[in-house]
Amino acid sequence: MINIKNVSKTYKNGTHALYNITLDIRDGEFVYIIGKTGSGKSTLIKLLNGEEIPTEGEVLVEDINVGKLKHSKVPIYRRRIGVVFQEYRLLPKKTVFENVAYALEVVDAPKEELRARVREVLKLVDLSDKSNAFPSELSGGQQQRVAIARALANRPKILIADEPTGNLDPQTSEEIMKILERINTEEKTTVLMVTHDTVLVRHHPKRTVVLDSGHIVLDKNNVKGQV
Repeated sequence: MINIKNVSKTYKNGTHALYNITLDIRDGEFVYIIGKTGSGKSTLIKLLNGEEIPTEGEVLVEDINVGKLKHSKVPIYRRRIGVVFQEYRLLPKKTVFENVAYALEVVDAPKEELRARVREVLKLVDLSDKSNAFPSELSGGQQQRVAIARALANRPKILIADEPTGNLDPQTSEEIMKILERINTEEKTTVLMVTHDTVLVRHHPKRTVVLDSGHIVLDKNNVKGQV
């Protein structure tokens, strides 16, 4: 599914973000990516999403060499990847239904298929009763669930959740975590979750990759109670 081979990334300003990292993630895995600010987590996401090109090495996603994609092909490639951010990024003047539908409208999905898929993903994130609400009428946790539903609309093979619980209280974070696990299980979606929340990591043990100063310093399958 994801094969990162001997990848290094140095930005034009001389910043070394990643040093010769190699990482393989199988289809259907749920993997935590953790590390302090500046550890290279954001760069790793940008490489996977085609926003950045590795200085050295290869980033392969389903045998596609992401760094070699033509600029015009990157938007098509990104349909394979759903990304959820900490700050939601919802369209304030559109309803919940319209926010999720927008992801399908931009790829010209047929109307009947669009409506059916929006209803399907809203049910998956427990928001069927909020389809006509606007973002301002929702709690932070509900807004994050809308963002997750939108990211899933195009049936991506991979979901990258970038600090999805960073702005949420512990109970709401737990709810979001259970939804991500459900997506991993029911949609068969590979999930990469970038997080600082060690409590969630301990309570929901998964494979955990730790970055430090651009290096992978740990890659292990956790058991309950460990970080």
